Amino acid sequence: MRERKRTSARVLLRSGRGEVLLIRFEVLRGGEPWIFWATPGGEVEPGESPAEAALREVREELGLEIEVQEPVRVEQNRFEHWGEWMDNTDHFFTAQAQRSAPRLSGVTEAERSIMKEARWWTRAEVEASGETIFPAWLGEWMRSR
Repeated sequence: MRERKRTSARVLLRSGRGEVLLIRFEVLRGGEPWIFWATPGGEVEPGESPAEAALREVREELGLEIEVQEPVRVEQNRFEHWGEWMDNTDHFFTAQAQRSAPRLSGVTEAERSIMKEARWWTRAEVEASGETIFPAWLGEWMRSR
């Protein structure tokens, strides 16, 4: 399997009630469905800063114009995506949105095949969930806010 370096921008999108928006993904891993929840975001395109990518990804995926704060965390990880191993650096930004606003709207056909729904999660729901949620430290971060 091919390997490549990737930089992505993710947004910890919060409602006025302190909830965080997560997107449910369903992808094939080893020929089996793998379901996980993740924050909105995606790959930084050539010539883009991580902050610019965060704004673009939220606009494309959710139809929202937001303002992001400086990254609250940058982390390295490695995962399989579209048949390649990604040596990935995630930049996590924060932003606010009205609870009624986000909808999966501008996703591409390929994204639509794996992005199944978006919903708001409370800290208690994140911490009690048996589902796979990225980033793994999300509940702890929400508790500190």
